[in-house]
Amino acid sequence: MNESVNQAIFDGMHRGVITSATALANGFRVESAARELQHFPQCSFGIHLNLTEFEPLWDSSRTDLSAILDQKGCFNGNSIREVRIGIPMLKAIFREWCCQIESLLRLGVKLSHFDAHHHVHTIPQLLPVLAALRRRYKINKVRISRNMYCDSERPGRLLLEKKRAFNTALRTIGFRTTRLFTDLGTYIKLCGAKDPGSESVELMVHPDASQRSEESVLLDSDWTQKLSYQPTLISYKSL
Repeated sequence: MNESVNQAIFDGMHRGVITSATALANGFRVESAARELQHFPQCSFGIHLNLTEFEPLWDSSRTDLSAILDQKGCFNGNSIREVRIGIPMLKAIFREWCCQIESLLRLGVKLSHFDAHHHVHTIPQLLPVLAALRRRYKINKVRISRNMYCDSERPGRLLLEKKRAFNTALRTIGFRTTRLFTDLGTYIKLCGAKDPGSESVELMVHPDASQRSEESVLLDSDWTQKLSYQPTLISYKSL
């Protein structure tokens, strides 16, 4: 996305507190990021599939995905969640995401898993696209839809059921996933006193060297000592 984010992520990897990251193929500083990956063989790097920000990479996306682009030809935020996703758009998204994947492969990134900018890969209609990408590129790991929440932000029962069904569908079509997914702060609040009882949990963070957010402070702390048990940090390569 930018050098400040790159710097913060690689600093976290150097300190051993970040184990995996995903790259925005159409981000402004993806090439400089790709040059650094060789220094972190213990970490895994996936692709941050994108339909919400910056310019698309596939030339025909400017026409075939015009419904989710702004006047400058950039992805228009959450427009993908507001339009009808028919077969033509599914095909166009598949081609755009193939272009993003192949762009990272050309930069030498050995892709370990999928996730997406603003979690758009969890839009249920896009499940066939994920399945096709898995088959074409043999990338068999993916981030699930978030399923751990504090009571103050917990979604309704219907949405939780839809998330459960989507996550089950990911595994059914051949993806390997963690069992739980949430952000670091929520995990500590929910599980500080009790082991979550799951073999694998993905903890999301968004470090940025230009900002000193509450999350950054938490990540820089010895946060595992806030837990009543000792977790083992792994990367997507070990999942």
